[in-house]
Amino acid sequence: MKSVNRFIALTKRILSKKIYILILVLLVVLTGVYNMLPAKSQSADIKVAIYCKDEGDYFNELTACLDQLNSIYTFYTVDSEEKLLEDVKSGYAECGYLIPNGFFKDYISGVAWDNPMQLYVTPSSTFHAVINETMFSSILNVCAEDTLLYAVKTPRWNRELAAGLEYYRNSQDVFTISDTTSGEFTFESMIYHINLPVLETVSVILIFSGLLGLLLFLHDNERKMYVSLNHKELRKIKLLTITTSMIPVTVISCLSLAISYGSGTYVLFGILLSVASSLLAIFLGLFIRKSTLLEKVLPLIMLTALIAVFIKTII
Repeated sequence: MKSVNRFIALTKRILSKKIYILILVLLVVLTGVYNMLPAKSQSADIKVAIYCKDEGDYFNELTACLDQLNSIYTFYTVDSEEKLLEDVKSGYAECGYLIPNGFFKDYISGVAWDNPMQLYVTPSSTFHAVINETMFSSILNVCAEDTLLYAVKTPRWNRELAAGLEYYRNSQDVFTISDTTSGEFTFESMIYHINLPVLETVSVILIFSGLLGLLLFLHDNERKMYVSLNHKELRKIKLLTITTSMIPVTVISCLSLAISYGSGTYVLFGILLSVASSLLAIFLGLFIRKSTLLEKVLPLIMLTALIAVFIKTII
């Protein structure tokens, strides 16, 4: 009965400490923030404007090809050169392409330098070089067969040349593709969650709570509150003080880990961390007998723990 009364009294005292309540509130807030943060889309939605004066089958194939790329760039068409320039100048589009009339025919026949495509950028444009690669590879893909047939100029070979080009493009014997995703993959469907160091924060808080319990015991002992107790009872009081400082924060920590990670493994790990933190406080209590010494050592221990957490989060 005496131990129960002591446990209740020590628990009430630890829960009256503002810094301890702040720790519990911090755990609750961290858990709430972690679970309310929305998943972020990996797509940067970089817009690229296209105005084409050479509309026809080639341009339709080009827009279809660009739409099927699932790239981080969003290609869209505008109906005038003025609209193209407006979108680029305003920054709505990263850059803009003007495809002149007759461009595809000139490209296939190898004289596109007399009728070039125009690229519009601003000084703030940073991705136009890599966007060029996407655009020109798509044009090459659309025009490759006709370019090959035009270069050979032997109509009776057209079917064989077209079949050979198709085989080279799509055959698994030429290029082997290993699928690392299941189902249809797009950049828009690729999401990530902002990871807050919940587990690492819990670890630091548990260590601090154990040392706070030890510090409270040392303060009480120095005020001669336990002068009438023998060494055995004194050790029981020390263990009880550390335990009462660990139980509330351990319960909140385990709930936080369960909510944040949804795994019983993390809860078990939190309990083990609590036990380890209690043992650390008990071990230090064998050597540190003065509260003033612990007050000097405590910031160093916590700083070391915070540095370890920081290194863990960036590795």
